[in-house]
Amino acid sequence: MKNTNRTIRSTALGALAVAAMISLSACGGAADAEKPSAAENTAPLFKELPEKVQKAGTINVASNVEYPPFESFDTDGTTIVGIDREIADELEKQLGVTMKFDNIAFDAIIPGLSSARYDMAMSAMSDTVERQKVVNFLDYFSAGGGIMTSTANASTYKTLDDLCGTHVGIVKGTTEDADAAAASKKCEDAGKEKIEVTIFAGQNQAVLALESDRVDAFLVDSTSGSVVAAGSKGALAMGERYQDLAFGIVFPKDQEQLMGAIQKGLEAIKADGSYEKILTSYDMADHAMDSFPVNGVKE
Repeated sequence: MKNTNRTIRSTALGALAVAAMISLSACGGAADAEKPSAAENTAPLFKELPEKVQKAGTINVASNVEYPPFESFDTDGTTIVGIDREIADELEKQLGVTMKFDNIAFDAIIPGLSSARYDMAMSAMSDTVERQKVVNFLDYFSAGGGIMTSTANASTYKTLDDLCGTHVGIVKGTTEDADAAAASKKCEDAGKEKIEVTIFAGQNQAVLALESDRVDAFLVDSTSGSVVAAGSKGALAMGERYQDLAFGIVFPKDQEQLMGAIQKGLEAIKADGSYEKILTSYDMADHAMDSFPVNGVKE
């Protein structure tokens, strides 16, 4: 037998829900009501943004959220924290719009930018001449690759030359892929065994492989690697950088106006001290840049 009271109650609740939806649609919703219109926005750099972004009130940012200290999920599993998120928070104050991060695979970032799915990317991505052929970089952090190993092997694998005949992990789409290939060729040219490479979809998987001895070493950005090693309870060690590069905020080739606005935003937060304050809070002050060049890496 059907529960008539429940049916009546459900119908009434449904009617109320529809009425509420109509009401919200008519007024635009509480969030929309609170957000200033393009004409009302008084943020210092709002007018520097493309008109499309001004109207949307949002910049869609691609990111691979597993690269501490740049971006990772907080203990709740949903909140994004890290250097890039804090820089974005400061940029929002200058631009007057929201920077919405979307977590995707690292090797999907550039295709996502090229297809106009995203406006820009913040994901500890190295500026390289090869990548500059399809995207533009706004350099904001000095960095470089390094070798992560188990603590027991730290003294054995100090340089790329030490990796001949070993099994090395890298993350798909990173510059360390080319580094491993070049190092392996050098090994073979010297009459030594080549480097066996396993490509992982993300950093977390590569670290797990290292911890379980499925790889002997992991080529990774030394900054992020240092954070991972520090949190490994002594199990992992991060070696010194074997190269000097720069990380950049990444833009599609047709987003020059947006890139210009972000560049001015970076200059503003450097001038007010916010940029250095963020890096200092992560013990990364020595990675700060004096200026923020476009495609600053030339070779």
